[in-house]
Amino acid sequence: MRKIYYLTIVLMVLFVTNYSFAQDLPRSASFGAAVNDINDSLIAALKLPAATGTHISKVIDGSSAGKSGFAINDVLISMDGEKIQNTGHFLALMKKHSGGDKVKIEFYRNSKLREVKLELLPKIMETSQDYDIIYSSIVSGSNHLRTIITRPKSGSKFPAVLLIGGVGCYSIDNPSAIEIQSIKMWSDSLTRNGFVTMRIEKTGIGDSKGIPCNECDFNTEMQGCLDGLNQLKSISYVDSDKTFIAGFSIGGVVAPLIAAKETVKGIIVYGTVGRNWLEYELENSHRQQLLENIPADSVDRYMRGEYIRLYGLFVEKKMPEQIIKEHPHSAPNFWKYPMRMEYFQQVADVNIREMWMNTNVKVLALHGASDFVSSANEHKEIAETVNRYHPGNAVYMEIANSDHWGLQAETELISFTRSQTGLNPLPLTTSLKWLRENL
Repeated sequence: MRKIYYLTIVLMVLFVTNYSFAQDLPRSASFGAAVNDINDSLIAALKLPAATGTHISKVIDGSSAGKSGFAINDVLISMDGEKIQNTGHFLALMKKHSGGDKVKIEFYRNSKLREVKLELLPKIMETSQDYDIIYSSIVSGSNHLRTIITRPKSGSKFPAVLLIGGVGCYSIDNPSAIEIQSIKMWSDSLTRNGFVTMRIEKTGIGDSKGIPCNECDFNTEMQGCLDGLNQLKSISYVDSDKTFIAGFSIGGVVAPLIAAKETVKGIIVYGTVGRNWLEYELENSHRQQLLENIPADSVDRYMRGEYIRLYGLFVEKKMPEQIIKEHPHSAPNFWKYPMRMEYFQQVADVNIREMWMNTNVKVLALHGASDFVSSANEHKEIAETVNRYHPGNAVYMEIANSDHWGLQAETELISFTRSQTGLNPLPLTTSLKWLRENL
């Protein structure tokens, strides 16, 4: 089974308290408990009458759930009279609510049906004693996206960095999963060093309103980033001539695309793609097969299936079902992408080499030596392409003991087996030095 690199998010509706929020985009409600799907073991252990609902595995003190008396092993079965089918359905129902809304929840405790009415608290906002944090928003097409801006306390005009994360449906607002905490570390450190930063919440995630995240296509997501960049450059305390973009993973494809439409001072990319998407996925599949320690003959068979899968998806623009019908032996190669297939087909349409050929600003291409999701050669090729057409503009650097998510890992295998030991600050400190040199 191919190891996928998209962020896995623990299903937790986070702890909340009351803070003021931007009036143009209400603060999302928070339940304040970790929830998971019902399974046969839980049905037997808790003596449940049905398999629908969502199970509470942790309650956070002071949260909506905590203040309302919910406990571990409670099973939520309805909200405001609508039956809860599973955890995803519960989270979708929660997504419809803002802080201050009142709801009625039915649940089982010790096999007995109970009911409680509660007021949902808003999600906690990020705070800092050392710099200002501004919750704002942008309208991008039919989507209304939360933006989080950080600003140094002293000074009147600052350089700025737009931070663009990787693919997948996760929140950059008070991130809990360690794979996402790197972007918060960048925001915190850059601001302490005199930069304004901006992060953009994806559509349908957190406070953002619009189409569900996993139904968004690449072009729509890219447009949201472009609109965010325009907002960032228009802020009175931002020096629009000293604005940079830092793109991580797929953000490293978005960054030069939007820089072609809105001028920036420079671009930083980390753990990204430097060639067309079909080539990238083919090499990525082979690398991960070897990390799985698959026998050589099995690797060969798997890669033959990859040729069929990738060509069908990204050249012929077919859907997985059609390819499997035409080539049944390729079925083991298919796995569920975190976004709709059109998202990746649009990425595959991008001429990434041409994109970098036409990038005429300063570029820093960083690759973590323990990144099993992207290769050093891709980042070298980015720098070489930029320098071939714009001599001296690009720098390539390899970062030791750093993986795809900026986590500390000595080897690709350690990262692949999820044995990382925390955040690695080197991609950030290297970038900060480069930013100062290019101001």
